[in-house]
Amino acid sequence: MPQKDLSGQGWLNMNNTKTFFMIGVLGGLLILGMAYCYADNQTANQPLTLKILSEKTLSGTAGDFTTVNAQISNSGLQPLNDITTYISLVDESNKMPVDLEDWSAEKGLFIGTIDSNQTLPLNWKIHFVKAGKYSLIIVAETAGQEIPEVSSIVHFTVKPKLNLNPGQVLPVALGTPIVVLFIMLLLNYKRNLYKSN
Repeated sequence: MPQKDLSGQGWLNMNNTKTFFMIGVLGGLLILGMAYCYADNQTANQPLTLKILSEKTLSGTAGDFTTVNAQISNSGLQPLNDITTYISLVDESNKMPVDLEDWSAEKGLFIGTIDSNQTLPLNWKIHFVKAGKYSLIIVAETAGQEIPEVSSIVHFTVKPKLNLNPGQVLPVALGTPIVVLFIMLLLNYKRNLYKSN
């Protein structure tokens, strides 16, 4: 039976294989380009950056008041409106968020508008209530954006307060000798007065 030459027939010949390979390469490049554009668009939609400036000076002693200094920057080409920034504290020992009302901290700072390439200061006053290890971040929510901007985490330590008068013992310890001395002087004065009479 005569053999048929199939080299130029069918969809799995050499020419079609090259075509499919080129289509695959072009499709891969197209997908990579779309992913790059999506990532670039996401970056352009969220041009805010947050930076905590008081990272090295935040630690203190229980009972102290301090200020968290930070800044917010708009690196985008358009101004941004209706931005709310707030701090979040976590007690690292207990792995629990800290109630900011106990720490007398302002919860949120509202920014009406931040222009393109503008940097604004952010300040929160907080009261160190309890000794321990803590972490702090700053979060910024922009109206119309589903993903907030978050600063890097800052870790700090609150040392226990040194109590020089535990249990209110100091007034008793200092007051008792003074009272005894006063009684002795009074008795001595009366004795001298009696002798002179």
